[in-house]
Amino acid sequence: MLTTFGLSSLSLLSSSCSISSSFVGLWIQPGLLDSITINNTLFSLKGTCLNGQHDVKYKYIYYNEQTRCKRCIFFIPRHLNALQYRESECFDADDDNSRICASITPDTVLYTLFRDNAESIPCPLDQSWYFKKSRRLSSLCQPKAFHNCFSINTFQISYNNQCRSNTDEIATCFAQFSDGNMNYIISRSLNQQRFICFSYTKTKIDEKSSLPNEVYLSEDETCRGLLTRESALLLNVRSNKHYESNVQMPDWTQGIWLSTGIDRIKTNSFHINQSQLTMNIQDNQIISHNLKFLRIVQRHEKTIRIRAKSLDQCSPIFYCIKLIYRSSAVVDLSIGFDKHQCQENHIHYTLYKPLEKSNSSCPHIGVYKSLNTYRSSLPFSACSTGIWTLSIGCQPINPSELSLASSCRHELVPDVQVITSIKGICLASWRTDRRFQRTMVLYDKSKAFCLIQTLRSMTTSFIASASSCTNIEIPPINVENSLRYSDSCHESSRFLSISASSSSSIGSVQRVFYLLFYLAMKLLIYM
Repeated sequence: MLTTFGLSSLSLLSSSCSISSSFVGLWIQPGLLDSITINNTLFSLKGTCLNGQHDVKYKYIYYNEQTRCKRCIFFIPRHLNALQYRESECFDADDDNSRICASITPDTVLYTLFRDNAESIPCPLDQSWYFKKSRRLSSLCQPKAFHNCFSINTFQISYNNQCRSNTDEIATCFAQFSDGNMNYIISRSLNQQRFICFSYTKTKIDEKSSLPNEVYLSEDETCRGLLTRESALLLNVRSNKHYESNVQMPDWTQGIWLSTGIDRIKTNSFHINQSQLTMNIQDNQIISHNLKFLRIVQRHEKTIRIRAKSLDQCSPIFYCIKLIYRSSAVVDLSIGFDKHQCQENHIHYTLYKPLEKSNSSCPHIGVYKSLNTYRSSLPFSACSTGIWTLSIGCQPINPSELSLASSCRHELVPDVQVITSIKGICLASWRTDRRFQRTMVLYDKSKAFCLIQTLRSMTTSFIASASSCTNIEIPPINVENSLRYSDSCHESSRFLSISASSSSSIGSVQRVFYLLFYLAMKLLIYM
């Protein structure tokens, strides 16, 4: 009769559960075949939620009709994709809820739930973590390193040679949380066959140090082994200084560089130091590539070839990098896969460092003009089509300076002449054959384009969108953007006196000014 009374009383209770929205969803608990569903009324295998306990947040009473018992579930939110919980033993339906929940202690078994189809998150590894050999496990299989794969939110666990069953494994990170000084990472192997959990502690030595002191790796999927030092696999981290590149890069290669190609909204950036090359490529999004230097293949006074390894992908990909010195502010960069003894490179960039002044004089001084009007891809011009004029090295004070301008008729008032111009400086000039002279031109402080001049016909051309000044198909020089030698520098002074604009916005102001001037003159005539 007591049990019947308890059940009838229980059935009259209305649910007062208020489950956090972050708990709701489909979950996986390692060791169970079926997925677990959690919502405001149900916890699979545990029963129906009756009410929440007001004394402690995230404690709920569940009733299972099949087993006819109540349990107290204590949820511990860790991450959107990771949820832990402790549960009481099975109590009779008429037992006091507070007494049931009080039976949960810190020693109660902790279970971990992983959200099904969880989206990945960036892995918190700093490139690679290398582990010291453990004397306690010297004869056993153990991981020797974690390698971060930046671009796809994954890392690779590599094992020592004593492993027969364990092979190198790639895992995707999907949850990260901290508890005190301990940091926890939850991941899943790429083939989704098992979950991989590890934790680590950090001690900040200086501003640059970010390696962990110790890493604890759970040897099963439940992550319970991370709770105590004795039940987890302890890995001591070795300083990355033991694995740093021994490559000694010349001083002229190092620093932060930008690439040509002014059709982009933002310029690609490159960082070269003694150990690696980092590229931030602007597309629809910023894509970073990291290449670690392995060894120098060939080295001359102004050319260096390096063999490098990709840090972006978990599977090792080897590259050949070639750097050519053009000036202290300009280098040519070529990158290709490590094939044919590093003789072929497929991607080419001309890199530069923005400078306020340059020690390089512009070659072939004089004034160059286009014979016909045409449309240019240079973004500064207020003229969609017009006549182009280039003044090279005509400033006696600064022979590295040049001016490029366009002039066209006003769209609405044909009698009004619109002129826009920019001033640039020559950062470097070089020849790769006997026909063409190449010059890197910097303008607007951080933008650049390539200037190509023929040595015999005194013709010049500006290439706006190419990423490399050296590897450019030369035929365009004689097509639409070619400028022919017009006169010596004294012709340019008269032209420059009427050129005041250095951007398209100022060109628009000139349009308005000329238009207003024209209309005012018309009014004066009719008056």
